[in-house]
Amino acid sequence: MTSDAEPTGTGDTTTRPPSPTRRRLGSRTAALADAGPDLLERLGRARVLVVGAGGLGAPVVAYLAGSGLGRLTIVDDDVVDGSNLARQTLFTAADVGSAKAEVAAARARAVDPELDVVAVVGRFRPEHVAGHDVVVDAADAVDVTRAVSDACAPLGVPFVWGTVLAYDGQVSVFRDRGPDGVDFHDLHPEVLPDEGSCAVDGVLPALCGAVGSVMAAQVTALVAGLGEPLLGRLLTVDARRWRWTESPIRRGPASRRPTGLPADAAAAVPRIAPAALAARLADPADPVTLVDVRTPEEWATGVIGGSVHPGDLPDGTAVVVTCARGPRADAWARTAGRPVTVLDGGVDAWRREGLPLVDP
Repeated sequence: MTSDAEPTGTGDTTTRPPSPTRRRLGSRTAALADAGPDLLERLGRARVLVVGAGGLGAPVVAYLAGSGLGRLTIVDDDVVDGSNLARQTLFTAADVGSAKAEVAAARARAVDPELDVVAVVGRFRPEHVAGHDVVVDAADAVDVTRAVSDACAPLGVPFVWGTVLAYDGQVSVFRDRGPDGVDFHDLHPEVLPDEGSCAVDGVLPALCGAVGSVMAAQVTALVAGLGEPLLGRLLTVDARRWRWTESPIRRGPASRRPTGLPADAAAAVPRIAPAALAARLADPADPVTLVDVRTPEEWATGVIGGSVHPGDLPDGTAVVVTCARGPRADAWARTAGRPVTVLDGGVDAWRREGLPLVDP
């Protein structure tokens, strides 16, 4: 498995005329009105970073893989879980347990063997932005988005952002440059945690594809002029009624980046799916301690076997923390002073997947 310090890829970004194979691959795109005679060359010079290869990253990578880009870099620190397959259509049951970044990169190479694909198995770091023309934030995590925004701003690199939860989705494009520049902090100036989780609130699988497709289209709008990018505009979709609405995003006279962000805002707390945690807890060769930070009243409703209170945490083992849904576990993990993983969706998600609870 490739570490976050050792991306895989050819590293070849030499600009050259499109090969016959690439001209055939891009022929339908090149036939678009206003595409221009040098469309494929413009695409071939573009270097795009995709952060996250999950529900949104999967359709983004799928469409960008055949778009004729020069380089596609994919950053993700997660592995494929069985619960991903309904909406993360890059993956199959045979990929469960494999690094998402590496599987996504392999799928992209299978579409276009001439594409320079770089797989980074690890968390997003600000230095990943350097050398890219556009960043796609498909991680769908507020702390990662703020880190992407802060990394792109001084370089003037535009980034495409999307989010989905339950039946709701949003897409926009940010570029913090010039008098009309806007970034994510203008949309959400307050430092707030993620307000939900797909494991808890669910997500309509097709909504991921719809929003991810719009995100991929924003990339080709930015690098090749195919359509008008959503700069300064927020596109919102209600998938119960399939109603799309657009709202303006503007930088107010008092707009500023929020203070109080963590020193390493990019270091999102890693998460583990309930089924993956169950497998770890059952494996004697993989010792892990599960810390349950719920109240005594919540403990009385049942706990995951082997759970301990925060004050009973032993030294020397890997730590997973849980609460009912996730926010308290996130807060505890950030102040634990040691590496900690959060159970995605908490005890509620564990229960919904039919996994057992025991009396405390």
